[in-house]
Amino acid sequence: MFTKEILQKNKIPKHTYKKKDVLFRENERASSLYYLLEGEVKIYNTDCEGKEFLITKVTDHQFMGEPPFLLNERYPATANIASDTALIYIFSQELFRKFLDDNPEFHFEFLKEIAQKAYDKTIKLKSIVHQNPCERITAFLKTHKKSSGIEEHEKTIIDVTRKELANSTGLAIETVIRTVKRMEREQKIELINHKIYF
Repeated sequence: MFTKEILQKNKIPKHTYKKKDVLFRENERASSLYYLLEGEVKIYNTDCEGKEFLITKVTDHQFMGEPPFLLNERYPATANIASDTALIYIFSQELFRKFLDDNPEFHFEFLKEIAQKAYDKTIKLKSIVHQNPCERITAFLKTHKKSSGIEEHEKTIIDVTRKELANSTGLAIETVIRTVKRMEREQKIELINHKIYF
């Protein structure tokens, strides 16, 4: 969405993070909006037993924490760096307002990104509530491809672990393993070096 040049021109502060650094924690007041220029960030919830529920993985050129930031609420999840390093630009409320005032052409693009995320979360929630394990995994794979910029008809290696797949779909790891094997037998997916090819 934004280029490095437009962010630098507008003097948006940047920070380089290392793997496992925490950007924000669940229930922390949202004082910043984060724009990931390069890298990967894992956003997840943790239940009372310490089990992680993966909400999403954010990759290059995406915002993080928009709703709580805009509403002056608390972050509903924790975000930490999943790649070796990540280059992130950080907006305060004042800086973000000024940035949009100075660059009105980005208003609609920002709204579209928020709308896309809301749409994706609605589809994900629907799959968790109403679908069987095979349908949940298929919905996750389709959403993962779309968020990675890959067309639905194109096949690619889905670089997620079985644990991440379980956490994202609300299934037990054992259920994911059984279902993935069944999907391979039914030729809905392929497995290449234990990675899902879909």
